[in-house]
Amino acid sequence: MKFVKKEYIRYLEWAFKLSYLLLGLVTFNSFLYDSPVQPFLVKACLVLGVLTLLGRIIYWKDYIKTPYLAVLSLFCVSFFVTILANREYGQVSGDIKWLIWTGILFFLLYMCDTKRNTEAYKKEFILFSHILIVWNAISSAASLFLMSQLYHEKWFTASGELMLAGFQWGRLWGVYTDPNYGSVFSVVVILLCVFYIRRYKTWKKIPYAGVVVLSYLYIVFSDSRTAEVAMIISAVFWILLNTVYKKKAVKEFLVRMIIAVFFSVVFLAGTSGIKKEYNTEIQRQINEIEAKKNTVQNGVQNHADKNKTNGKKQQQVGRAQDLEKDVTNGRIALWESGVEVWKTSPVLGVGYNSFIPYVLKNLPETYAVHNSQGTNYVSLHNEFINILAYQGILGIGVFLIFILLLFLLWAKVIRKIEEKDRDYIAVLSACVLAIGVSMVFLLEGLYTNSPGTFILWSFAGYIAHYCRKTGKAEP
Repeated sequence: MKFVKKEYIRYLEWAFKLSYLLLGLVTFNSFLYDSPVQPFLVKACLVLGVLTLLGRIIYWKDYIKTPYLAVLSLFCVSFFVTILANREYGQVSGDIKWLIWTGILFFLLYMCDTKRNTEAYKKEFILFSHILIVWNAISSAASLFLMSQLYHEKWFTASGELMLAGFQWGRLWGVYTDPNYGSVFSVVVILLCVFYIRRYKTWKKIPYAGVVVLSYLYIVFSDSRTAEVAMIISAVFWILLNTVYKKKAVKEFLVRMIIAVFFSVVFLAGTSGIKKEYNTEIQRQINEIEAKKNTVQNGVQNHADKNKTNGKKQQQVGRAQDLEKDVTNGRIALWESGVEVWKTSPVLGVGYNSFIPYVLKNLPETYAVHNSQGTNYVSLHNEFINILAYQGILGIGVFLIFILLLFLLWAKVIRKIEEKDRDYIAVLSACVLAIGVSMVFLLEGLYTNSPGTFILWSFAGYIAHYCRKTGKAEP
């Protein structure tokens, strides 16, 4: 006999997911990152997570049939084995913490109640998607306002981490700790807004259209090529997806392909043109402000001091010149370094927190710890290479198997989806794809608590739940 009503478990699930989403949003906000809010949300996540997990254990038969949960469990086993294999580097406790967070992603965000109907999860999606939209609208508007005020500040947190806000190095950071994450988040919000614009037939479209404009402008001024790639691929995917439901699929595909190409060209041209025109001018104005500040503070400087100051400012304009030297901005070198590290421990990897100690001891000349920036890179700016280096063939193999199985499940039922649910599955799929694309360039989806991580695992869970119910993939 169940001594806890299942209804209470659902309330706990919603409370946990809300706390985790807020944690991701706060973690990537420059002004909230080092505030008391973040540690409070960490504690709230852990407490609510434990309670939710206990509730799910009581009703375990309703959750255990979540598609491919066993594969994700193997990923956690791989993580644990890697931790044990690299315990000599003294990072066991830190890695165990990230193993717990990984379990949270799989068993609390992705895992769904297979007895619940799809309408229940649609309601959940509507709630959380609107939280994402509202937060992004406020963040984008605030970021654009900071840019209009030529705001540009740097400071260090209590733990010594550098925080940036406003307009820095020719890019709009705004209120985000990193413009790439903020921009990819904006891509997802644009996709969500398009979903609601298509859904509503009246004036209700207008607020979503306004958010699309704000999000697009943030993407433009952030100068994030990762977001641009994610936007094009996810949008083109959605444009072409509807052809699978058409009788004249080939003809429809060709028409939509033309539309997709047109969209891509216009998006890239518009984005490139706007940022080229304005970002350089804004950075020039900021440089002038900084030059005046230095003159007032330091008085008349000698020629040598001026040269030093000018050198620093020229570096801050930075991005275009950096890209001229290396169009990948150092990513290829990092990826090669990651592969080099992986080859030294190909089966189990070198661990996440133990990555830097391991590399400093065994490969001190590799780019990840020996570069012109003087930085020790924990992330290799590619989540798949991260997994390969951190957890070896075992970890990346299990993860890729999960992706393949989920894709095959999705492909199996895509033609069976009812017309009323097509946009729902399309937007979920497009958002997951956008985060997946960003994983090729960022530390995203695993080993981090970010808005993208919440989107990836929650939306993937909704997809798996829907596909199982629709396709009856399991008894």
